[in-house]
Amino acid sequence: MLIDPTLDDPFTDQPPSPTGTLPVYTTEAHAPPPALPPNYVLTQRPTRPRIYTFSSWSNDSMFLLPPRDVDATLTPVYNISVALNLNPFAPLSYVTTVRRGIDDDGEFVGEFELAVMHSRAFLKMGEHSTRMSSVLKKEGHSPRKFLWEYGDVRLHWDCRTTLDDGSPLCICSDRRSQQIASFVPPPLDASPPLPAATLTVFPDGHELFDHILLSALVVERKITLSF
Repeated sequence: MLIDPTLDDPFTDQPPSPTGTLPVYTTEAHAPPPALPPNYVLTQRPTRPRIYTFSSWSNDSMFLLPPRDVDATLTPVYNISVALNLNPFAPLSYVTTVRRGIDDDGEFVGEFELAVMHSRAFLKMGEHSTRMSSVLKKEGHSPRKFLWEYGDVRLHWDCRTTLDDGSPLCICSDRRSQQIASFVPPPLDASPPLPAATLTVFPDGHELFDHILLSALVVERKITLSF
């Protein structure tokens, strides 16, 4: 955190002091996001869509597994963990962290924090942090359509379709309106055992895999909180 004593405080509604200036607190959140996060690794482009499966929830984490015909050992592509933020000076919130590979020591991809009963929400990818409202927005008049904009990445999520078992079907399209992924989380009000959530990524979507996965998880959380 950097303190610049020459600028006024942007978080106050009061006018500047006539006898001096208040400090302003600046963080990485004020810097524009990079085109792609640091150390962004492009996944090799396949020739056809791949259906990735989310493992069962266990010990505060789950994995995104590749298709068995791609990796017979089912080595996790991503590790997804969730923690409760009990900071007494902030609303109760959940922090979801995504890393590559099988364990918590894998390369950090990103994380997001969403408050349970408050609009407080943040996103971090690589070393860049920002308010969620700067990245994810409602699109149109439907509460189940979202726009994800981060740097030069633009994704459209449409979750208005519901499958026969009650599962929402979320379609992800790029800036050219071409489908690059689909996400099917389990139905919210179904009795267990629930079907496994799946993420289908089309060939062109693999180079945006990090964004597709993170935005899918955020969209699902948003839908769950509004259910």
